[in-house]
Amino acid sequence: MPNAFADYLREWTLLLDAAQRSPEVADGIETERKGLANALEQVTTLKARQDELTALRQQITQELNAAVIRGKDAAIQFRAVVKAKFGPRTERLVHFNMVPIRKRRKKAEGEKPTDGEVTGSKPSTKTAKSVD
Repeated sequence: MPNAFADYLREWTLLLDAAQRSPEVADGIETERKGLANALEQVTTLKARQDELTALRQQITQELNAAVIRGKDAAIQFRAVVKAKFGPRTERLVHFNMVPIRKRRKKAEGEKPTDGEVTGSKPSTKTAKSVD
């Protein structure tokens, strides 16, 4: 049993050729031959259209990717101009989804750093278990 379009097309073409070479049965199978010929023509046309659309989809995908790259470049330039106009420290940059340069806050004494270790000269509160 055929499982690909090319297999179907080849099988149907062979059936139509066999019907054309057998004029003694032409009258009895004319309606079915026309139906098969119409189906063959329709499948051939639709497959060609599908191939055309596949190529068009690939072309559109390439154009879309190029447009996204141009958009990224334009966004970079836009951000640079906004930062140049307003300055790198102004809070107005937040409206453009950019982080302004801010002063670093001073850590309070005894505050834990982000990695979880205690700063300063305080002794460790961990005790070792004795093994007897």
